[in-house]
Amino acid sequence: MKENMEPIKFSEEDAALLKNHVSNLDRNIYVITNLPPEVVAVLFGYVSRSPAGFRENLLKLIKSKDLDMGEFVRVAVKGIDYAEAKERARKFHERWVVGYGHSSVAEHAVASVAVENVSILATKAIEDSRLASYTEKSTRYQIFGRDSFYRPERIMSSEFGSLYEKTCKELFDIYLEMIPHLAEHMKKAYPKETGMDDKLYEAVTKARACDTARYVLPAATLTNLAITINARSLERMITKLLSNPLTEMNDIGSSMKHEVLKVIPTLVKYADRNTYMHETDAAMPEVCRNMIKEKADSRQVVLADYDREAENKIIASIIYRYSHEPYGIILGRVKRMEPEEKERIFDEFMKRLGEHDTPMRELEHAYYTFDILVDYGAFRDVQRHRMSTQTNQPLTTANGYETPEEVKSIGYEARFRKAMESAKQAFERISDKFPAEAQYAVPLAFRKRTLFTWNLRELYHFVKLRSSKEGHMSYRRVAWDIYKEVKRVHPVLAKYMEVDLSEGPAR
Repeated sequence: MKENMEPIKFSEEDAALLKNHVSNLDRNIYVITNLPPEVVAVLFGYVSRSPAGFRENLLKLIKSKDLDMGEFVRVAVKGIDYAEAKERARKFHERWVVGYGHSSVAEHAVASVAVENVSILATKAIEDSRLASYTEKSTRYQIFGRDSFYRPERIMSSEFGSLYEKTCKELFDIYLEMIPHLAEHMKKAYPKETGMDDKLYEAVTKARACDTARYVLPAATLTNLAITINARSLERMITKLLSNPLTEMNDIGSSMKHEVLKVIPTLVKYADRNTYMHETDAAMPEVCRNMIKEKADSRQVVLADYDREAENKIIASIIYRYSHEPYGIILGRVKRMEPEEKERIFDEFMKRLGEHDTPMRELEHAYYTFDILVDYGAFRDVQRHRMSTQTNQPLTTANGYETPEEVKSIGYEARFRKAMESAKQAFERISDKFPAEAQYAVPLAFRKRTLFTWNLRELYHFVKLRSSKEGHMSYRRVAWDIYKEVKRVHPVLAKYMEVDLSEGPAR
């Protein structure tokens, strides 16, 4: 994989410490190894707010006296013969996983993968894999440097190279220029609360400024991502990346496989480009190109489909849980019940739900499909709710963009709109020849469509989390609209859904 930034140079002492715990010292993708889970969790927790790489943060942990992580690491790995253990594991997996197809065994092998200096667009492709844990560098808590964007080789070696470079740098210029003005505006609009710590207030103010400035960042912006994933899911992830039409995704998949083979040599060895995925994605755009085109619905959230029998199914499943009768008999009985009796059963099942409780699984027996049109910055947060089925459209400028009120308040509306129009023109010119690569030039302000199918239980979680005052207003509105739609069609089932409908900036 082509590197986008100069690697950190480590001292001999630091390199010696790191070699025991990372698969390389000079590449953007590497595996964290020989560490207790507690240490990995702390290390990966840094990515959201620390501008440093995982290796630098690992050195900080090893040398730390506050948490005594250095001694923890040394004690944890002392006396273990990793070479012998890996060889025995390899022979076992060759026989049972590869030879006999017992691939579920691979779920017990877990890799902690550090991915650095990849585009925001790439992290969304990676995070499309549902069964993994991710922590990404935050656009809320960190400021991105002017030159930190991915340069697709196919664009840069074409007649569009200078246009792409100019577009991205202009977007970063306005991004960096707006942040101090936005911070001053936030201080005036939202003064420090009585008793609030000065450092906390400064951090909140910076976060509010960055939350608004992020709208102009291009999808090419370089970021870091921590991944914890089992080998079975990792093999699938690598296969999807190698089958993607974009070179960056192929490079990430290839580098990921190369590094993971050092610690899980058997379980991902057959991950490769999948002909079915690759050729289908190449053929379908032409097949769908001439479909009837009507005026697009501009609503942010549309309830495209839902389970008309949701109420009966959920009530029946609740009774089923505490019964010994077949579901079909129970469902028939529920259909003959009066509405008040159904509501009484649902109330009894839900009324003890506490602030930190999750509804029980019977709420999973009903589905809701939403067509969501939201700015790409907010999509990045909504996508993280992977207990759903998601169908993504490519990133485009065709659906317009959001203009934050705060940008208008600091007098940057004209500059902002000019930057968006310039990026749109660049996208349209580049996409004629390179439709996939043109996505990198699209700022996070532009809207993107995604089809989400959730069960009711996951919607309870989504609405509660994403409507909270701590969230960005863009996806808070999505949560509000989802709540209102569920309440409209199934008021009884939405009765215990917790939603924060208050206005105001993120805390």
